[in-house]
Amino acid sequence: MIQNKIIAMYFPQFHEIAENSQWWGNGFTDWNNVKEGTPQFDGHYQPRVPLNGNYYDQSELSTIQWQIELAKKYGIYGFCHYHYWFDGKQLLEKPTDLMLANKQLDFPFCLSWANETWSRRWDGRDNEILIEQTHPANKESWKKHFDYLIHFWKDSRAIKVEGKPVFIIYRPQYINSINEMIEYWQTLARESGLPGIYIIHQQSFELPNQKTLKSFDAVFHFQPAMAIQSQRKKSLLLSKLSLLNVFRLLPEKIQDFIRAKKTKLRGKVIIHDYDSIWQSIISLEPDPNLTTYPGCFVDWDNAARYKNRATVYYEASPKRFEYWLTKLFDTISVRKLPENFIFLNAWNEWSEGAYLEPDEKHQYAYLEAIKNALSNQSKMK
Repeated sequence: MIQNKIIAMYFPQFHEIAENSQWWGNGFTDWNNVKEGTPQFDGHYQPRVPLNGNYYDQSELSTIQWQIELAKKYGIYGFCHYHYWFDGKQLLEKPTDLMLANKQLDFPFCLSWANETWSRRWDGRDNEILIEQTHPANKESWKKHFDYLIHFWKDSRAIKVEGKPVFIIYRPQYINSINEMIEYWQTLARESGLPGIYIIHQQSFELPNQKTLKSFDAVFHFQPAMAIQSQRKKSLLLSKLSLLNVFRLLPEKIQDFIRAKKTKLRGKVIIHDYDSIWQSIISLEPDPNLTTYPGCFVDWDNAARYKNRATVYYEASPKRFEYWLTKLFDTISVRKLPENFIFLNAWNEWSEGAYLEPDEKHQYAYLEAIKNALSNQSKMK
């Protein structure tokens, strides 16, 4: 039987860049948010503290080496690095470029283009733009991006499906002429000696226009967002679902403005039940038209960023995580996937409580849960 391959989302925001210092204060990294986490109710686990106070710097090669060694030890197959590209302008690319430049970092990887406009969302000011994602629909812009990405796609460590390097796109609905862009990239990839590129949508909800994904090979369920979407779909009236679809067709700036107003009015913590969300993950149906890879999550608690407007998944624990991950593994064989990829949120998204790295409370228990689930699956085979 095919081995289950856990690909953990990798968050590169733990090193200083000039832009973050300008926007958020001198020397800012996402550790600033993590350290400022405060409990929002009795028993709330905040702030999250890395084991032995390991507030690492991802601009240092030793940090990347440590993360890879730890991931390999506990059975993680590879990392999916978030990639921030704004028509040639990059942000937070240092860890990914270190990965590419240092071949001794023997670990599979791929990239996910997090192609959203950046705003002051953490402050509840979604409509205050920091850097805008414009997605110009011309071959000059597409070629500029391709010329950067091809170095990763041709690397021997690139995660592949049927010989094609994997590339993931977070918000395809925002990209002008996306299918034309992908077809152009496919032509350039073949001219460069690759058999093509394997394009996956990182799916948080059902897109209102399915034609957006015409040139995609697959989707993966980004969790817990897709599970929440599934639960909401079951509970909302048809009229509200239609309204939601209309909202998602609006330009990104207008969506951000509406979201900011809604969040400001809410002003309270939303709590979800961990087991209930995981049950929805197990039950999610695949996309009828595209190969659908499952997703999962460790924990989720973004109070470090959103304070009293946070979303928290209550009663997460290493034991519950191991139980549900094993259940998810049990569904893999019937999915008939070309590769048994499971996309996990996340390796190190500390400010959203989604991380496998050891912390002061659980130490290595979440990593042990991964190792145990993989080991149990192997014994069953």
